Amino acid sequence: MIHGHPHFLSLCGSTRALIGRLVLILALTSAGCVTIFAQSAKPPSDDIQIWTETQVAIPLDSKVSLVLVGIVRFGRNVSRPVNERIGAGVSFKAGKHLTLFPFYLRVASQPTAGSHSTEDRITLEATFKFPAGRFTIADRNRVEFHIHHPAPNFTQYRNRMQIEHPVKLGKLEIDAFVADEVFYDSIANAWIRNRAYVGAIKKINKHFTLELYCVRQNDSHSHPGDINALGSTFKFRL
Repeated sequence: MIHGHPHFLSLCGSTRALIGRLVLILALTSAGCVTIFAQSAKPPSDDIQIWTETQVAIPLDSKVSLVLVGIVRFGRNVSRPVNERIGAGVSFKAGKHLTLFPFYLRVASQPTAGSHSTEDRITLEATFKFPAGRFTIADRNRVEFHIHHPAPNFTQYRNRMQIEHPVKLGKLEIDAFVADEVFYDSIANAWIRNRAYVGAIKKINKHFTLELYCVRQNDSHSHPGDINALGSTFKFRL
């Protein structure tokens, strides 16, 4: 019978071997494509951003002010807005060195193309500020309650230590500062983030103060977590 012919059996064996090799090549190629796709879809770990903030303080009396806040951050290597915040709070001067500032923010965030969220954020802030020779030391403490959409909700504690010193550059007088801020997160149950700042504060007049700074953020849990940013804060007092 022809099926028992040795040449035919040899041909069938060669065909099966060839098909097996093709299947193996296709499998390896598919696996490589999946790996490349997975790597390309992985959220970036770092970013270059610009942070802008505007505050408008409306005095209610000598110690209490209503403060309106608007924040926009441009990210994805400064290609588009990635974080927008708007809200308000009430600032209380509780003595010579202590200011209390509870406030609310509505936050929309799009840090990467596949990540979109909103949140209602309630913050309780207390800042101690006092002179030390020609230096001014500020210790800002924040407890933030993040009502996140989608879940989960979480709480963060933030502590920022800042040292300011007056500097004269020709006729220009500014307050130069350095600061460091650490974040504790309730979900990670760990200190997850550090921000280091260097910048300058210039009081233009009694109604307007400008703050410019550079910030380096390191974060092992967020995407992107490691951020280099240029920031500006415009403070108006009516």
